[in-house]
Amino acid sequence: MIREMILVGQLAPERRVTQQELATAMGVSTMPVREALLKLTHDGLMTATPNRSYRVVRTTRDDIVDIYWMHATLAGELAARACAKADDDFLREMKGLLDKGRAAFETRDPKAMETVNWEFHRTINLAAQAPKLLLLLTTTLAFIPHGFYALIGEWAEVSDRDHARIVQTFIDRDPAGARQEAAAHVQQAGKLLIQHFSETGYWTVPPAPI
Repeated sequence: MIREMILVGQLAPERRVTQQELATAMGVSTMPVREALLKLTHDGLMTATPNRSYRVVRTTRDDIVDIYWMHATLAGELAARACAKADDDFLREMKGLLDKGRAAFETRDPKAMETVNWEFHRTINLAAQAPKLLLLLTTTLAFIPHGFYALIGEWAEVSDRDHARIVQTFIDRDPAGARQEAAAHVQQAGKLLIQHFSETGYWTVPPAPI
């Protein structure tokens, strides 16, 4: 939860927090908060400061570009490999997930759309049969917000369009096209996140404490 608060900007860059402050806000004990903060510090999203407090590390535009470039590269390769291995059962499953995603899109329920989106991409990633690449992809996911449908209003339309294009490359048995469409899908998400942060003042450096 703390990770997501950082990734969506709810915990602003440079903000200082304490274990007790976060535990109180989330209604939990300090122990899980402490463990989460230590993990976030290890991942470079927080730094420990004096007086047992922590500071949210500032994320730059270049950081987001780099994260989404890495994720797009891996997602594209996994999609290409899944396409090369695609059989009729896989195609039926992907068409079904596309229909399921469109049904969730009609409800405009962010949670439902997130669930189907996760299933859509997970099915592709597992079909690639490349566990080491999937492990690297999972690492990049630690730096990408999960609640994209709620955070970015236009993402639902973009996602529905892009998923249809990806599935079409599978139908066409076009691994190169699958790589291109899957990578472009991720890169578009990065662009929209940067735009969102620009509109909400995320990049503004807070004044130094007096």
